[in-house]
Amino acid sequence: MKFHFGKKKGEPAPQPTEAQRASRRRTLHSGAYASALAAVVLVLVLLLNLVVGAIPTKYTEFDISTGKMFTLSETTVSMMKALDTDIQAYYLGETGSEDANITRLLDRYAAESSHFTWQQRDPALYPTFAAQYDASDASNGSVILVCGENSAVVDYYDMYEYDYSSYSYDLKFAAENALTTAIARLTRDTSYTLYELTGHGETSLGSDFTETLDNAGVTVEELNLNTDAVPEDADILLINVPQADFSTQDADALRDYLADGGKLIVTTSLLYDTPNLDAVLAEYGMQRQEGLLVETDPGYYAYRYAGTYLLPEIESNDITAGISDGMYVYAPVAQGIVEVEADDEATAESAGSSLTLTALLSTSSAAYSMLDYETATVLEEGENDPVGSFALAMAAEEDTTGAKVVWINCGNIFLDDVNSSVSGGNAQLLGSIVNWMNGEETNTVIDSKSMSAETLTVPGSLVMPLGLLFVVVLPLGCLLVGVVISIQRRRR
Repeated sequence: MKFHFGKKKGEPAPQPTEAQRASRRRTLHSGAYASALAAVVLVLVLLLNLVVGAIPTKYTEFDISTGKMFTLSETTVSMMKALDTDIQAYYLGETGSEDANITRLLDRYAAESSHFTWQQRDPALYPTFAAQYDASDASNGSVILVCGENSAVVDYYDMYEYDYSSYSYDLKFAAENALTTAIARLTRDTSYTLYELTGHGETSLGSDFTETLDNAGVTVEELNLNTDAVPEDADILLINVPQADFSTQDADALRDYLADGGKLIVTTSLLYDTPNLDAVLAEYGMQRQEGLLVETDPGYYAYRYAGTYLLPEIESNDITAGISDGMYVYAPVAQGIVEVEADDEATAESAGSSLTLTALLSTSSAAYSMLDYETATVLEEGENDPVGSFALAMAAEEDTTGAKVVWINCGNIFLDDVNSSVSGGNAQLLGSIVNWMNGEETNTVIDSKSMSAETLTVPGSLVMPLGLLFVVVLPLGCLLVGVVISIQRRRR
């Protein structure tokens, strides 16, 4: 026997009821609505990503790094705000191996000025790109800055520094100082020339100091007064530790230069007598304090060194404004500088009331000037040794002519090894003086930022109490709270 279920063969299919048709319409409408809603949400998400991507990173990314590595200093921010020329930066990095520290910092620069933009150039994809900016030898990770027809290369290894001042080295991130310095050099409208005098046994500036001057837009040239006159383009003259005195003719050439509003920087040593040069300085209100400066306050001389290795007080004024806070200037073996006394008939008339004298570097009030240093065997204050605070660097400005003279009575102040002992503080001093003389803004050098993680040190007296708190008290407290909650739930 055969049984047939459902419709018979040849019979039409049953038609859906009205309720079924309504249900299908609702399903279709719901599906279409869901699809449309998904498309709208997708479009909104894409638009939101585009909007967020256009927002400067300083508003979308927060610097929580140790030492605020990606937070620009006030010096950089003010410079970028005032930027009125376009600067294009090119980051030379392999795709997938970018240095995130540098690219994040470039984003911060771009966020501060619409005139600054940057792009990545992979050396593997653009092998000849760096050559057009004379940067063929630039390291991977370097940055090329282009402003019009001028360009500058900030090498990767100039953006990181190693500090060996402690038993273990500290890696520091110095990219902001390197980039800001390069941008300032590219956008500077004026340039200056500093002439180093020769012919008297002077010491040439080391590379630390010439690099600082180059960053300030100053070109260093040599000048011998025995054979040449002072050039008209001489913005500043530098006399760096002459071992022989100036002739009368050379001294008169300096006087004529200063009388026309010249700028002069002089460093001298107690090892060499220069009476003719001293006479020119006396006409600008300054003279030597005889003797060797000895510091008795431990905060004013180098640790574990004698009191003659001075770390003087940096006086706060417009001339020293370019020295970073917390930076030191190192001045081993120096003499003091005092103002010309009014009863000195030879110089009183020259050092008139139109002079403004400003101390730049000073000892503590506990220092003394050892008069018999040439025969002394120990550092000990003599009965007749002058005592008090002494200036070892002083500036004089002649209001009538505009002449500016800075005298530093320390023969070691502009040596590279001395400068490296204080992480570049002496070079910052020279740069700040030069900027003041040229009327340029004395922006401070931006400190490098340590990349070492700061450690949390727990005092020994707190080790036991904190151990009991985290090992015993807190676990027991959590267990007790759990028991109480469990009992309350069972009672409900």
